[in-house]
Amino acid sequence: MSQASTRFGLDSSILLDDAKGLRRRVVEKVKKASTAQDVLCFLVAFRILNALSVKTFFQPDEYFQSLEPAWQIAFGEGSGAWITWEWKNRLRSAIHPAFFACVYWVAAALAWVLRLSPTWRADLLIAAPKVAQAFVAAVGDFYTWKLAERVYGTNSNESWAALALSVSSPWQWFCSTRTLSNCLETTLTVIALNDWPWQWSMDPKDDDEVDDDGLRIGNKDNKSDSQSDSKSESSQSTDQAGGNDGKNAGDQEDVDELAKSVPSFWTCMKRGIDWENRLRRCLLLAALACILRPTNVLIWICFACFALLRIVARGKMLSSPWEGWQFWIHVSSLTLLPATKKERNTLLREVFICGSLMLFVSALMDRLYYQQWTFPPLRFLYFNIAQSLAVFYGRNDWHYYISQGYPLLLTTLLPFGVTGIYQSLFPPDTPPQYSSYSPFMKAIKHQLASTSLLVPFVLSFISHKEVRFIYPLLPILHVLAAAPFTTFFLPAVSPAIQRTSQFPPRQIIFGLLIFTNIFIAIFTTTSHQTAPLTVMDYLRSQHSTHYLSQPPSGFLPPAPSTMSVGFLMPCHSTPWRSHLVYPSIKAWALTCEPPVNLNASARTNYLDEADQFYANPKGFLRESLGRPPPSKKRLRSWFGWLTGRKKVKGGFGRDDMIEADAWDGRQGRKTWPEYLVFFEQMEPTMAEVLKGSAYRDCWRGWNSYGHDDWRRKGDMRVWCLRKQGVKGKRKGWFG
Repeated sequence: MSQASTRFGLDSSILLDDAKGLRRRVVEKVKKASTAQDVLCFLVAFRILNALSVKTFFQPDEYFQSLEPAWQIAFGEGSGAWITWEWKNRLRSAIHPAFFACVYWVAAALAWVLRLSPTWRADLLIAAPKVAQAFVAAVGDFYTWKLAERVYGTNSNESWAALALSVSSPWQWFCSTRTLSNCLETTLTVIALNDWPWQWSMDPKDDDEVDDDGLRIGNKDNKSDSQSDSKSESSQSTDQAGGNDGKNAGDQEDVDELAKSVPSFWTCMKRGIDWENRLRRCLLLAALACILRPTNVLIWICFACFALLRIVARGKMLSSPWEGWQFWIHVSSLTLLPATKKERNTLLREVFICGSLMLFVSALMDRLYYQQWTFPPLRFLYFNIAQSLAVFYGRNDWHYYISQGYPLLLTTLLPFGVTGIYQSLFPPDTPPQYSSYSPFMKAIKHQLASTSLLVPFVLSFISHKEVRFIYPLLPILHVLAAAPFTTFFLPAVSPAIQRTSQFPPRQIIFGLLIFTNIFIAIFTTTSHQTAPLTVMDYLRSQHSTHYLSQPPSGFLPPAPSTMSVGFLMPCHSTPWRSHLVYPSIKAWALTCEPPVNLNASARTNYLDEADQFYANPKGFLRESLGRPPPSKKRLRSWFGWLTGRKKVKGGFGRDDMIEADAWDGRQGRKTWPEYLVFFEQMEPTMAEVLKGSAYRDCWRGWNSYGHDDWRRKGDMRVWCLRKQGVKGKRKGWFG
């Protein structure tokens, strides 16, 4: 055969194989899309169940930094929302509340269309933000799985293990469906990481795939997204070649390999455009996460440095004046490697464009909410760092994120998370699967592990620390923990591996781990700190029974139009209007405004309203509320036949309530309400203060088995002026 005919035959084989390979890739993509769709639908259903199952209180920010301003946006300033000092001083972006305001608008419109009763409408308004957040949490789980596929390969055991770790995580069950800005920040971060150009952090090679602009869109080692396609094509080519002789089979394999190694022009063009769009989507989501939580910028500084900078160590041996002595000079410096010049320019240009666009959108939304131009991230840093107002809410030890943060995030997965970080920083040679990892995979894992250590290290310099501040790192930790988790448990649970005993030790450990995760998840979402939510259900039911329903006849007086409630407990111990719902429920609570714009000496002696109450409860009640309403019992006088019977004031305080203006967190005059809410540890004091008054014990709700705050110990109690039976204490798990 001539050289020309051989070349012609080779080109024909390439074109024919490209057409067949295209069909096979289409089939594989359809199967992959179907699997991804099934996984996403399962995660959405799972997280909706998760959201509706959470019956416990975690952080006040879940309500006061998202749902309360969202309620005000949706229903107006007179709707009874509690707007905290952060919003009054323009420290928060309005983007997050605007999302839930849209949810409230849709829920209210749906209630109006369906002509729901006030009770059903209230239940819908309470459930709607939970369901919306469930979708956000499901997307976070889904992209944790996709990130693991980028690291370990499509349909790999490690990627499925990462998904299982995210779904079975007690922390995710406890926190992911709450309306905290940290939860949305976590989802935005993991989505953006899936679109980050990891290949730009690798050293350039001659066989890298580049687009028309000279940007790398893939490299020899990056086979994560096409492993399954390559395997299916290779196996199919092998089957077709099996019917030929050995020489033809070998030639066919060479042709297949050559065809697969030469991507078409349109394939490269499409992938180049796709990567450009993915980079912009990544940067837009990262910018949004940084606007929501300014500390998120630490994560992206780390990844940008990995892509743009490289620490290069140089050394030189110098001779000394003394005979036989030499000195080694070691110098470390930063270089603009490994990204190419075009990649650096593209990244910086897109960062500027996407960042400016997101800042413009944020500034416009803040202008609409605050009615003036402002930049909340800068004010947030100024108030919390320059004025050290974050310290007002507590100080933590320098090792908090190591001793408490990561153990709370990972719980039972802590050994695997620590092992995954260590193995990513120092890759072992054994077992075999570790040595077979590609340089691309090792580079991504090294960057993820380094970021998961650098971010907590920097945040440790801030005095006020909370575990949710490092929550965006949890998907990264799940991806890193997936490899040691699979290595340890796969031989014990895989049906394809024969085992000598029916219940090997690792299988028992696996069962105990699942049981422990389920126990922690159920306990923290159904038993620990349930009273802050159940008391709101009780108050709404009282409002529906005694204030919304009118009597059927004229024998009873008409129901009052307004119900008043007072909360004598640490500030923000319960949700507010997002769970009270009805604007006719007038409520006040103890406030805890920080010492804004005060000098250092004034901050030292500053006591907020809640601190003043707990320092001297009796004196505070006497000065702030005056004499409690006395009993309605008629007083009989020795000279009753002359003076008649004297009736004491009823005690509902309607006139006082009209004059009071300290509702919904506002400063002003408080009045004795119809319902007083406090924790059990305050009951002896309240019983002494309210002795002889018209208040009676009306409700008792289970809260927790113990609490680190002495002010929140015991059950939650409600004393009221309305005569009714006492609701029994809800039992805990163990009676």
